[in-house]
Amino acid sequence: MNPFQIMRHFSESMDRAFSGHESGEGGMWSPPVEVRQQGNNIVVSAELPGLSKDDVHVEVTDEGLAISGERKREHEERREGYYHSERSYGRFYRLVPLPENANVDQVRASFNNGVLEITAPAPQSERKRREVPIEAQQGPQTRTSGGGAGA
Repeated sequence: MNPFQIMRHFSESMDRAFSGHESGEGGMWSPPVEVRQQGNNIVVSAELPGLSKDDVHVEVTDEGLAISGERKREHEERREGYYHSERSYGRFYRLVPLPENANVDQVRASFNNGVLEITAPAPQSERKRREVPIEAQQGPQTRTSGGGAGA
């Protein structure tokens, strides 16, 4: 299994583990994370709506790329004779493994409109690509009718 498959498998496992686990005050939530190769880079995108760059922490560890932070949401509504206040807080932590030999000194992060994007150069050995041709299988369900008389 190559490092990108390992990263994808780990990310999918984390998504399954935390799916539906958005909770209220003091709870954990799991932002969606996408890992892709773009040119000669590995790009990790995390959707963090309502957060600012100051609410997020990115760190490269021995295990991979650690993304953590906390969201705080407060809502107040005041109308004549009515007051409603709602607050929710939630911490998050996502760990995205990086391939071996990733140059962690060149990892860069940016935050724009609620999306955190982290870019790391792909290791040289991982940049090799080759398109694999797909062969069609002929079976009883793929034959078309209409080759009979009068055709």
